[in-house]
Amino acid sequence: MKHRSFLLCTLSLLLLLLGIAPFKSASGQDKKNIPPPPLPQTTPKPAQQPEKKAGQDDDDIIKIGTELVNVPFSVTTKQNRYVNDLAKDQIQIFEDGKPEEVFSFTKESDLPLTFALLIDVSGSQELSLPAQKDAAGRFFEKVMRPEKDTAAVITFRRDTDLIQNLTANKSAVLRSLNSIRFSPGSYGGGTPPVMSDPSLNGTSIYDSVFVTSDELLAKEAGRRIILLLTDGDDTTSQYKPDKAIDRALRSEVLIYAIGIPGKGRNGGYVFTTPVRKGPLEKLCEATGGRAFFPEKETDFYAAFQQIEEDLRQQFILSYTPSNATRDGSFRAINIKVQNRPDAKDLKVLSRKGYYAK
Repeated sequence: MKHRSFLLCTLSLLLLLLGIAPFKSASGQDKKNIPPPPLPQTTPKPAQQPEKKAGQDDDDIIKIGTELVNVPFSVTTKQNRYVNDLAKDQIQIFEDGKPEEVFSFTKESDLPLTFALLIDVSGSQELSLPAQKDAAGRFFEKVMRPEKDTAAVITFRRDTDLIQNLTANKSAVLRSLNSIRFSPGSYGGGTPPVMSDPSLNGTSIYDSVFVTSDELLAKEAGRRIILLLTDGDDTTSQYKPDKAIDRALRSEVLIYAIGIPGKGRNGGYVFTTPVRKGPLEKLCEATGGRAFFPEKETDFYAAFQQIEEDLRQQFILSYTPSNATRDGSFRAINIKVQNRPDAKDLKVLSRKGYYAK
């Protein structure tokens, strides 16, 4: 027993000399698994740039931690034909009037698309609604790719109603379109007709664009597009046009509008309202889209076909802003075509800026 006690004492002394103390559980029994000591805390070193070699250009060095701005755009001729043979050295981009260096330049034709179809169902669109639904249905039937694209269907008058949330199910989108019915209750101008629900009176285009950009599209993947079908006569929006454009730009949303003359019923007679082109053109041009103004029903299909071509004929350039400050301010973007004999006759379609997040 004395010999055993002597060995235990000797072992304890050795453990103390080595700086190891036995761990005890709450019950006082020795733990079998002793956790390793924590690693020493160190301050991470900043990433080092690769050393520049003799004869190596600055462009060959990959810079870590920079933020790229991606800008989709398309280019058309005076005859509205697409230019598909652009090269990187034929494009110049400016941010707030200062030239920037293009980091990458590609032509894309297969990007995922996220659509939000906004249909005006106010009183002035009662008799135009069937043709709009038919044209929109043909567009989605042809363009929407279930494995890549998603779409939502939204109606608006004074309020905005989500009829079909974003889905990749083409059949669900077409069913939601077919389900839209006009119900009396709103009229955009003149002497209002007798309304079944006065609270529905009005047309809120800008509110609908704002809410759709902010709550539905902002965090979606792929290219985000609003397809807006209306006569452009906003009577009840709480948001001003610039606020709707601002929200679309922050959410990186393209707006395409099809301006449709109003045609509705007022009591016993049919009334018509002209398209307000200016507001629709402003919404579209600021975000990089376009506005179309069909003169007859068959022109609806041509307008949707042109939109499809717009979305499939895209270039994308990226650049690192020389102004690296991330203060949330708006930065104006301007793209110019150069080094081509027809450069002065070409039109660039792109968003007008972005917010430095």
